[in-house]
Amino acid sequence: MKMRLGKEEDFSEFKKELRLRLEGRNTRILENPGYTSAAVMILFMNRDSEPHLLLTQRSDKVKTHKGQMSLPGGGRDSTDRDILETAFRETYEEVGIRPDKIEHLGRFDDYISIFGFHVTVFVGAVEYPVEYTFCQDEIDAYLEVPVRIFVNREYGKVQYITYEGKEYKIYHYFYGGLEIWGLTARILTDFAEEVLYK
Repeated sequence: MKMRLGKEEDFSEFKKELRLRLEGRNTRILENPGYTSAAVMILFMNRDSEPHLLLTQRSDKVKTHKGQMSLPGGGRDSTDRDILETAFRETYEEVGIRPDKIEHLGRFDDYISIFGFHVTVFVGAVEYPVEYTFCQDEIDAYLEVPVRIFVNREYGKVQYITYEGKEYKIYHYFYGGLEIWGLTARILTDFAEEVLYK
């Protein structure tokens, strides 16, 4: 996909192409009733004439993934109508972006976290610059990261782990003085390969 967005129309075309690619693929949907249901949002924006996405650094007050970089999102509440509402609600609670400010582009694959979460990944876009209101108890810092680092696989190192008998690559990206790794890096590396490369 085109990674240079010289005009606003280019970002509109980028979003249109993203939507078509997401609609045209076989989304991996998992059924894992024993896991805690959660959702995250890959949020694109047109910054410095190229697509960026929002990542947040979790505080040391949260229950899991303390200090790690993550996509906006969290666990499903019993009052959520569906898992998409979870993604919108959690994004608003964490970073202050209202659902009506997010253009929903589609759904990516489901993931299972070693911490016991069944994570559904959604894709959206927001207008840049973005006005944030961060939840101080959950968020310590944030990054607007150029998507090209995942498209080009500009990771600093890669590790191999075995989980439930299967070997996985753990990518570590470094940007803005912060480290992006774990499930977030896995999702974004897969997304670049499965959606943006083709």
